[in-house]
Amino acid sequence: MVAEKVVKTCTLCQALLTAREIVDNPAIRPIGTAFLEEENSDTHYYIFQHEIPGCGTSFAVDVEYFKQFIVEPIPEKKMTLGAGCEGHCASINDLNECTQECYFAPFRRFLLKMIEHKNRAAKKAKVS
Repeated sequence: MVAEKVVKTCTLCQALLTAREIVDNPAIRPIGTAFLEEENSDTHYYIFQHEIPGCGTSFAVDVEYFKQFIVEPIPEKKMTLGAGCEGHCASINDLNECTQECYFAPFRRFLLKMIEHKNRAAKKAKVS
């Protein structure tokens, strides 16, 4: 199953991470999205913080590994800072929703849902 395939080895603690674990594990906090290579703006990354004792590193994972979790249609067109692009995906600090018909917009919406879900789970854990 694709969700159980290792998609990242943490650069500091060497933990082997699957897409499913990244999505479900509250110790892996989503930070934002970015195009890390200016010359290759077809590759888009989620940026995460690995918040476990002794680690704390941040790492990037290609959004394509999370395609299996996207439940909405994914447009074919990649607007990537072209005409009509709102530019949200270019800044890791920008957590606004994208409303464009762009290939990356559903991935952005999934990231925002993941952030919301993990924030709720963290608040619930603090209350318990």
